Amino acid sequence: MNQPENAIVVAVGPQGSVSALVFAVAEARRSGRPLHVVHVLQIHAGEAYAGVYGGALEVAAGILETATAKAHILADGDVPVTSELVDHGTVILDMIERSKNASLIVLEHRRMNRIRRLVTGSIANGVAAKAHAPVVSVPEGWHPVAGAHHVVTVAVQEPAGEGAQLVTAFEAAQERSAALVIMHAWWLGHGYDVVTMDKEFNEEWQLRTNEDIEPVLAPLRQRFPDVQVTVSLRHSPPAEAILKASETSDLVVIGRRHHTLPMWTHLGPVARALLARSSAPVMVTLESEHAPTP
Repeated sequence: MNQPENAIVVAVGPQGSVSALVFAVAEARRSGRPLHVVHVLQIHAGEAYAGVYGGALEVAAGILETATAKAHILADGDVPVTSELVDHGTVILDMIERSKNASLIVLEHRRMNRIRRLVTGSIANGVAAKAHAPVVSVPEGWHPVAGAHHVVTVAVQEPAGEGAQLVTAFEAAQERSAALVIMHAWWLGHGYDVVTMDKEFNEEWQLRTNEDIEPVLAPLRQRFPDVQVTVSLRHSPPAEAILKASETSDLVVIGRRHHTLPMWTHLGPVARALLARSSAPVMVTLESEHAPTP
């Protein structure tokens, strides 16, 4: 493994993962960190014989060479670019291992129908659930919009317990000279919401949420005075509200559940919905005690 310390590590697949490369190079240039391009050759058990392996290894080397050349062009000499071919592994486990010494892991989320997704699973979900660094999933086909008003959206559920997530969102907004939207959405469900949610209840809920979040935001507003902050409180199913916000965001920031929970519960339904369907890149941050020191 020739991965530089504190690098931004981007995994590239057979399709080239151009959107992930574009995002990762931009992050490296903004932060001044090195970029490390990784391609993992996955050989199915029934195909692991010499003839198949030799041909697959040659193809994998070509994929990595093309992606690395693209990264050098995008970086334009501003940041060092290294590359690594994992000649026999699994993307999820190998990217989790590389996250131990990375500042960020970047993956590309391919558009698939539901049936294929059920069969193949989600690499983004698997890596984000156990990585030792923040993970960004970039939708296939995504590209930054030139001249757009830049927005970072962070989804919060319990503001008092999401300090590290908010710090990450403020930092991302500051690095991009972007506005920051802090979104909290709630929905009681089962039709009860529609019947009982009158204006008075709605106003009371918003007041209570503001009272909870403002003490957390006050020191961050002082620390990041140049970041324009808006608190958006929505009476809506959370995943629906945040997916809608992703359509006008450069980045959506969400948190991961506690690391002591079983692996399959680290990502809640909102996180999984965003990783599957977001229009913008999604960053999954670590729990507070595992978050990198700013």
